[in-house]
Amino acid sequence: MAVAALSLAGLVGLLLVPAGALADTVPGSSPAPSVAPSSSPGSDTTAAASPTPEATASPVSGTSPQVAPAPATQALHNSHAQGELIGDLMASEAHALMLEKSLNQSELSLVALGQQILDSEKQVAQLDRRIADVAAQHYLVSARLQSDRTQLAAIVRRLYKHQDSFFVSLVRAGGFGGLLETLGYSSVIVDRERDLVRAVQADDVALAHAQATLERSRASKKDVLSQLMLFQSTLAQQIATEQSLQTQLQGTIDEALAALDAMQTDSPEMATKRAKLLKMKTDSVLSQIEQAVFAQQNFQVTAQLIAEDPVLTATGKLLMPIPHATITQGFGPTSFSFEAAYAGFAHFHTGIDLSVPLGTPVFAAADGVVVLARPMTDAAGNLVGYGNYVVVQHDTGLKTLYGHLLMIGVKEGDLVKRGQLIGLVGSTGNSTGPHTHFEVRIENSPVDPMQMLPGQ
Repeated sequence: MAVAALSLAGLVGLLLVPAGALADTVPGSSPAPSVAPSSSPGSDTTAAASPTPEATASPVSGTSPQVAPAPATQALHNSHAQGELIGDLMASEAHALMLEKSLNQSELSLVALGQQILDSEKQVAQLDRRIADVAAQHYLVSARLQSDRTQLAAIVRRLYKHQDSFFVSLVRAGGFGGLLETLGYSSVIVDRERDLVRAVQADDVALAHAQATLERSRASKKDVLSQLMLFQSTLAQQIATEQSLQTQLQGTIDEALAALDAMQTDSPEMATKRAKLLKMKTDSVLSQIEQAVFAQQNFQVTAQLIAEDPVLTATGKLLMPIPHATITQGFGPTSFSFEAAYAGFAHFHTGIDLSVPLGTPVFAAADGVVVLARPMTDAAGNLVGYGNYVVVQHDTGLKTLYGHLLMIGVKEGDLVKRGQLIGLVGSTGNSTGPHTHFEVRIENSPVDPMQMLPGQ
């Protein structure tokens, strides 16, 4: 790194200068002269040296010679200021590495956010198409229901025209079904018409609910998309700030290295002043770098809160929690009395039942966080309802539920990966045999899991 090389070079150069200075700065000394040896045995070989003007002393005063400081001596006197600059350079070098690492992470995050935005836009487009398909199906089913009701009304009108007293005949026949049979309509036809109207009505209600759920999901995805785009804009600003700080830091490092060189000839006052000004400037830049790095780290934590399963994001599909299981009951209205009322029906199955032998592994359908992992019990402590069950939160608004488990293999707060073991198949709670009840909920509303499982 250029910063490291410059600072280290400056530091080495500075350390070499005082070493030379120490050799030439013995107090009271002067450069050694070249003298010829005296022929007198008692002569002083240093006495022949010619004194310099600066070293001449008054014979009256008897004071020692005063030696003016040389530039090398000034460098020694400025060692404190030079030491402060070296400390600033070392701190700058550490912050430069920290800033470079943060900037690299920011740029990688920006690329990842761009991909997340593209994926979210695709999901919104897919939801738009699904909403359009469901709306079209809902329209056809509603029209069919209206047609069936009109046809039934026409039968009633024909019956009325052929009876002297429709209501008297109705009473005598023991009701509408009996009247139809009296007039030649078999019970098969009666049951067929009745079941047809009920089935179409159930489809009508289910499609209306599915359409409302998809529209809520689309609104949720749009919120996520808006949040991602806001993150992208914020991160781009952080990158620009970090790049600007890189430039500022390099400038302060260059100034510090130049100041170290200038201090070789500075007066102590000038060196101290120069070191103080550079320290103030360096400290300001380093403080800004620390704040920028903290902001980048905090951004990473915030962005991870909406991180999604990559497979779910790319395909919109979940993993089948029990491979090769037999589906013994599907999603929708049911005749089983222990199923709760939902969507206008007296009994509604809010998931699918996956039947396999007791103790078969159950796997997480996607990456997520375990939000519930506990038994469902009544006041007496007996297992009821879902029995031992687990709920996993996936991307925004999407949860999966796994019920009637023999054993729970995770705890609340655990991060789980797609395909990770979360429990074993059991028959706890309201269950007639070994199976796992699997639910998919969007914004806490159950949807048909088959829509999001492979092969659907």
